[in-house]
Amino acid sequence: MRPALRCLVWELDNTMWDGVVCDATSGAPRPASLHTLRALTDRGIWHAVASRSDRNSTLEQLYRHGLYEMFSALEIGWGRKSASIVRIARTLGLSLDAIAFVDDEPVERAEVSRALPQVRCYAARNIDVLTALPDFKPVLGTGPTPTPPLGFDRVPVF
Repeated sequence: MRPALRCLVWELDNTMWDGVVCDATSGAPRPASLHTLRALTDRGIWHAVASRSDRNSTLEQLYRHGLYEMFSALEIGWGRKSASIVRIARTLGLSLDAIAFVDDEPVERAEVSRALPQVRCYAARNIDVLTALPDFKPVLGTGPTPTPPLGFDRVPVF
């Protein structure tokens, strides 16, 4: 049996939003993507970005829509998505079999599947059903949830 997923890695263009940041055709986030992002966050699943795009433009888009702080790791550039996912796994201290990847491009999903067979890949057209899959059940731990590297988890006040 495969372990529950701990992190969903997103391609942003044509997955989180319609259009492409570099072409200035991207718009507001898709409602289904926002719903999935928030629902999985509530279950304790982290999110990361592996996007082939211009870093500054993509960060600006994330900030504009209030999404930047929802991601625990960001890999934005022009390299292979599989290499980005390996760096994300190291950054978050996760094994590759605890990571999933969502992208609209079949070629990108195939590249990741070939290079990293442990990573589960999903088509962006199915983003609205990810929350119903058993792979995305709530993360249950025996201790406190570790703080994602880019954000702060709730810190108790003494």
